[in-house]
Amino acid sequence: MANERATSKFTGRFDFKQFAKKMFDPIETEVLGPLYVGMLGECHTWMHSHQKSRVGANGFPHSFVSVPELLLNMILAYQLPQQRFVPNDIKDTKKDEPGSSDRSRQEGNKSDGEEGGSRKKRRNSQAAKRGKNVTINPRVTLSDELSVKLLEEMLKIPLAAESKLWKTAKYVLCPSNSPHQMEVFGEIIAKNTEDGLISFNALNYFMHDQVLTQHFKNPATILHALYLGPLNAQTVEVFAANRSAEFRRSCREVLRVAVRASKDPMTFQHSAPINIDKQHPDRVKYRDFIETVKQLVKDLNGEYQGSSGIHVGWACAAIKKFGQKRYVDKTWRDENYYDLLWTVLAQRPHLKKFVVDVLEKNYGDYEAAKFWRRMQPYQMHPTVIFNQNVITDDPLQPTEEFLNFSPQVQQILMVSTEKEIRDLHKLLEYKVSREEVVYVGVDAEWSAYVSPSKATILQMAFYDLVYILDLESHQISPESYHLFLSYLFDTKEVVKIGFQFGEDLHQLRAGFRNCATLYRPNNVLCVGKLIMDLVEEVSKLNHAEEFKRDHLPFLIDDPTVMAIGKEDDTKSVPNESISNDSVGDLGEPKPVKEESVKQQLMNKGLSYLCEKFLGKPLDKTEQCSVWDRRPLRNLQLRYAAMDAYCMLMLYDKCSEVFSKMGFEVKEFLDKQSPIRISLPLLSEEKL
Repeated sequence: MANERATSKFTGRFDFKQFAKKMFDPIETEVLGPLYVGMLGECHTWMHSHQKSRVGANGFPHSFVSVPELLLNMILAYQLPQQRFVPNDIKDTKKDEPGSSDRSRQEGNKSDGEEGGSRKKRRNSQAAKRGKNVTINPRVTLSDELSVKLLEEMLKIPLAAESKLWKTAKYVLCPSNSPHQMEVFGEIIAKNTEDGLISFNALNYFMHDQVLTQHFKNPATILHALYLGPLNAQTVEVFAANRSAEFRRSCREVLRVAVRASKDPMTFQHSAPINIDKQHPDRVKYRDFIETVKQLVKDLNGEYQGSSGIHVGWACAAIKKFGQKRYVDKTWRDENYYDLLWTVLAQRPHLKKFVVDVLEKNYGDYEAAKFWRRMQPYQMHPTVIFNQNVITDDPLQPTEEFLNFSPQVQQILMVSTEKEIRDLHKLLEYKVSREEVVYVGVDAEWSAYVSPSKATILQMAFYDLVYILDLESHQISPESYHLFLSYLFDTKEVVKIGFQFGEDLHQLRAGFRNCATLYRPNNVLCVGKLIMDLVEEVSKLNHAEEFKRDHLPFLIDDPTVMAIGKEDDTKSVPNESISNDSVGDLGEPKPVKEESVKQQLMNKGLSYLCEKFLGKPLDKTEQCSVWDRRPLRNLQLRYAAMDAYCMLMLYDKCSEVFSKMGFEVKEFLDKQSPIRISLPLLSEEKL
């Protein structure tokens, strides 16, 4: 029976929760916690005394695991909070009245029509009327002591290298991410590593964790991990980030030891860490070690060897997802979908039949299907897209619905030649020489339809001009790119105003890996944080509502903004959460800490902030367009330029409102922490 109920909607997947419930539900709650620890401790002995090493449910290959892994899956599944649907407790007295069902049906249809929006939003709205999901907490509340004991046992369990179980395990063992508890966990993980009592999957996960990795004090941990499994470059970079120069030098020396060990079997044997037992279940063989080290060094040097084409699964999903936006939601235009289909087919020509079938069967667009059936994908270039049916309106032309440029903006200029980037560099130097501070709105765009992704354009907005720098132009030398980007991000007199610009910098670093100033830029400020400070100061005023009516009229009655002033009083609010022991009698909801109100406002995005502070939202139609196509379409130029220019508009609005309250905007800008990222490990010194 448990086997039958354990199936999921994904073929070949297995749900361990049903097994866990069948096994643990009859056991008393007080006994269950210590039983977890006892079973995990005994399962290793059981493995040594039985020939059968893997168990599972017939018909579900993914369920076949070792006994320790089976217990780990069951404990984690049982300890995760569960969702339960609770219908609304409303006494419907009208349903007995004649004609009431017809009226309710009409009202329901009317409300559905009024709501509009996507089908997902309508479904959610209808579900909310029927009831709500409540969170059922696990039966066993893990104390700090019990969590520590479980961690020690779980660290020894070997898992497949690609398993994601430790992400779940970390949440189950410490859902609050308490700094004190993380400190204790870090010490235990480091000690188990020194004793050789840790699996590769666990070691790899914690080396990649930005908090817990700091507890590994020995650079030789890299060699330890290489002898246990396929360590990747990203994990090594995280492990070595924000460390002392001496520690990073030692990491490079450890990598040199690994390279020498990969040269011959004898050196491989002699270089093995003495704390790794020869019978360790994860210990790698010499041939696997060679491949791991070879790939690791290439990746650390930035020599990407994989395919740059779009992943086939993501390509198929994108074709369907954005087809929905084009034909059903009507939020995408023909030119958007055309660009997507072109770049996908140019990279994956064998998907031509899939594209035609989707157009015909899903959306009934036989003309478009006929057009793409005639196309020859093998002759198409992924970024040189030919489409005569594009909108050619002036990018600066005002619109009624969305935010527009200021009248003082003269042009949007594309920078794609050596002369143009030099002229832009000279202009920036000239402005710095003439002005005390130069404010520049910055943003970057990259295509989601290549792998790995990297920034393809960088937008720079001045008050009268907007420049779009082509970061993939063959007419600009790498030296010119490096010189310009170094000057832009290193010059303190140039204040770069962005919105959550960290990800943009990450994409820029992917394209210009050895540009040191992208890792430690000066004066890169987030306009979102400035807005948070502004809203907080406004909420402290005695006449806050009157002040907002005069200076921030679009913020009046906004529930998220109104909550910021009361955040200190509502750090813990009731959430729909019930304990497992009170399933029959729901009882009172338990208080659960909510997400920061300020963070909620930030998560609403740049368009929302523009609407609330400038009166109109941004047009986000081009957000997921093909940004590496050349030339960019006019609507892409408008979107890219506005994304950078609105930073200046928001900054000016904040500066104006701060001055009305008697503040200088500079004092709030100075509060923002500088962005500091460690350089790539091998950029400082080659192996």
